[in-house]
Formats: sequence, structure tokens, C-alpha cells
Amino acid sequence: MPRRVIDELLEAFPIDVQDLYEKAGESLPHSAKRWWWCWGGIAGLLFGLQAATGLLLAFYYRAEPGTAFESIRYITEDARFGLFLRSVHNWGASFMVVFLGLHMLRTFMTASFREHRWGTWMAGVGLLGVTLGLAFTGYALVGDTVSYWAIVVTSNIVGAVPLIGGLAKQLFLAGDSFNQATLSRMYALHVQIMPAALMGVVLVHLMFVRLHGMHKPGTQADLDAEAAETAEKGSHEFFPDHAIAESASFLYVALVIMLLALAFPVAMGLPFDPAVTPEHIKPEWYFYAVFHMLKLVPGQMGVVVTLLLGVALFFWPFIDQYILQPIDRALFKGRLETSLLVGMATLAVFLIWSVVEAY
Repeated sequence: MPRRVIDELLEAFPIDVQDLYEKAGESLPHSAKRWWWCWGGIAGLLFGLQAATGLLLAFYYRAEPGTAFESIRYITEDARFGLFLRSVHNWGASFMVVFLGLHMLRTFMTASFREHRWGTWMAGVGLLGVTLGLAFTGYALVGDTVSYWAIVVTSNIVGAVPLIGGLAKQLFLAGDSFNQATLSRMYALHVQIMPAALMGVVLVHLMFVRLHGMHKPGTQADLDAEAAETAEKGSHEFFPDHAIAESASFLYVALVIMLLALAFPVAMGLPFDPAVTPEHIKPEWYFYAVFHMLKLVPGQMGVVVTLLLGVALFFWPFIDQYILQPIDRALFKGRLETSLLVGMATLAVFLIWSVVEAY
């Protein structure tokens, strides 16, 4: 009987398993065995964790100003495993931002955006932007004081964008100011539009990775050593070798997230009151640097500077190729990586701003 069922399934789904196995596989450099080459895959798997926990939380959440906070209170205090799931979702968002940032940092440090790989880099920057958007719209749904003022402050920043600010603010708030439809707009962005956008950009990112192959960093001696190791041991395949390594690394990260969710569960804030302006209000930690910069350069000029930095990050492969590398060759005879120095200096400033804002 079981054999008959298997034969019927094979006839109904005429799939060549070996063909699928070969298509899923890709020869990777042996340097990819190192654990820091798993950061991108971990970020992707964390999105799966966020989707699963978010789906469970959505069973109870109600995206209206009068009910959002109470539904979060019910999840946190009354629903079975609600506090744990909400805490895992909260910690998972932070870890997803961290590992996506680490993945981009590793890409930058190894100059993997060079050799015509600008499409991979640009898609990666797009992934960072959508992930930060998901994180923001997530904590904007809570209905407490922090989420309300996060929406208000962000809407003012959006409204300060030159030329399109007014229209963008209306689209963001579903009106001229915070209203009954605003949380529904945030909810639609968080659970429908942005996840779909994220998956679309992921497909573009993976397409460029498959077209160009994984970057092999290092000097010519490193590349020769890589070729010798491949000749001796064979290739390091994406499936199953790298896939197993990424999955195992993700399980460790997921365990850490769950332990943090148990040890430091998310707390309930105060329900928002538009008539009361808090003395001190801050965004989530991954927006600290931008928040501090907007305090240093207030108004529309600060928004313009922020946008220019985002544009520079997006087009960094071209800035590196057509501006910074010629400077290296002309002034330093190729002995200095100006691109690396500028990037590390900018990262150091942002980290310092984050620490200052945190304390």
C-alpha cells in the first residue's frame, strides 16, 4: 500500500529529484566555510521566524487606535504563550537588523561590491531599507506612547522631504495627521506591502549572486591557495554543505533569541495620549544614529542630509569605482583603500552617535 501511494505521487508530480538537487547546488569558495559567511543566510531565516511569530500575534491584534493597545495587553498578559511570542518577535527584529548589518559589513570589508557586482550591493541596501521599515512599522503598531510619537515624529520627517513631502506624509498617515486609519495603514505596510517587497528584493539579490557567483576575497596568493584546496578536496557546495552550516548557525541564534525572550521579556508601555508630550522619547536602538544626526542638523536640511547618505550608500560601488579608486591610484599608487577608510570612519561616527543617544 505505501509503495502504491508513493508511485502515484511520483506519477502525479513528475519531478526529477536529482535535477532539482543539481540546480539547488552551487560551487562556493572554501573560504565560505567560515561562520561569518553565514550572516546573510541567518538574516533570511530570521525573517522566517518573524513571519511565523507575527502570524500568531496577528490572530489577536486589532489595528485601531481604540483597540490596538488593549489587544497588545491581552497578548502580553492573557493569551497563552503570548508574552513569549511577542518577546521572540521583538528580539528577532533586533537580531535581523544586526545580522543584515553584519552581512553588509562583511561585504564592504571584503570589497565584494566590486567586479561589476553593483546589482548585488544595491539589492542588499534595498533589503536593509525594507527591513528597517518593517522594524519601524512593527513597533508603531503597539499603541503605546512610544509608538504614537514614533509615528508623529516620522510623519514630520517624511513631510520635510523636498518636493514630495506633503503627499508622502498624507500617504504615510492616511490623512493629514494621526487618525483612525493610521494604524490600519501601518498594519498593511507591516504585514502585506513590506514583506512582499522584501521577498521581491531578496529574489533580485539572489539572482545577482547566482549570476556573478560568490566573491573570492584576498590576494593572488589566497586565490591560488583556494584553487589548490578545491583541487585537493573538491568544491564546497551550497547544497547541502553551506545550507546545513547556515541552518545550524541559525538554530544557535534562535536559541539565544528564545533565552533572551525568557530572561528579558518585552514590557507593556503606557497607552498613548495625544494631549501629553513625554519629556524624553527615543526610537528603537537601530535608529539612534539617525535620530542624533537629525538633532544636530534639524529641520529640512537634516532630512536632506539623511537622504543623501542613503543615496551614497546605495550607489557606493560607483562612488568607489569612479571617485575613490582613481584617488588611490593617483595619490597613493594603489597602496591605500580610501573606500575602506571612508566607510569605516562613517561607521565609527554612527556608532558613536548611537552610544551617545543611548546614554
